[in-house]
Order: sequence, then structure tokens, then C-alpha cells
Amino acid sequence: MTCDEFKERAAAFALVALDDGERDACARHLASALPHLGCREAAAEAELVAAHLGAALAPERPAPHVWREIADRLYAARGGAVEAHEGIHAGIDEGTRRRSLYHLCGWLVAAALVGLYLYNTPLDHRLLQMLSTHGGHLVAGH
Repeated sequence: MTCDEFKERAAAFALVALDDGERDACARHLASALPHLGCREAAAEAELVAAHLGAALAPERPAPHVWREIADRLYAARGGAVEAHEGIHAGIDEGTRRRSLYHLCGWLVAAALVGLYLYNTPLDHRLLQMLSTHGGHLVAGH
């Protein structure tokens, strides 16, 4: 991987949004002893932005109808017809509904873990100082 290729993927790398192969290639590139052309700085900046994004989200619990609509859309995307009847979906067998719910829960857990990772990512105070001296207006609390 070249430095330019890494810098194109730095934001996705910081957000843990790459597939395993790309993530491993990025990690190997950063770990290499070769001279870098701003790769570490791009990674640090992307991690800082990702941390701020994670911290900016207020924790809220969605309304119950949101989960039903998500389940309906997932089922419809798989080619099923969704017919709601008193909160229970007609035409959806229990096994299909349960698999869809488990699949949805898996994605939600993954999203929550990514959010926690980004929220708890340690900030490099040297980076914050460098950014603030270059015109950035970041406030770091200790």
C-alpha cells in the first residue's frame, strides 16, 4: 500500500469501516519503518475527528415503532411482503422474524461497539497541541 492509498482510507480506517483485508493492509502500512508522507498525521487526524463524532452523539433510546419499521424494511429488502396486523406481521414465520431480529441486533451491537471504541479512543495531546498551533480551535480537557 502506498502512502496516497493509505491517506485515502485513513478516515474509514479510523471509523473501523474497512473489511479485514483493507484494515490489515492499513495497519501493516502504518507499522512499516518506511518513510511516510503524512500517513501517521492523517491517521491521527481521522481518529481525532472520529472521537469527536462519537462524543457528539447524545445517547437516546429510539421509539418502539422505529424497531418495527427497521424490521419491516429488512424483511422487504429480502423480498418478503410485509403486512402488519395488530403489531404482529402476518405472513412472516417465527423463525424468519427471529433470524431478522438477531441479524439486526448483531448490526446494532457492532455499531455500539464502534461508537464505544471511538468515544474511548485515547487522544494524543501532542497532536492536539500541534493542531491548535496550526489554526485549529480544539479544546482538550484533562
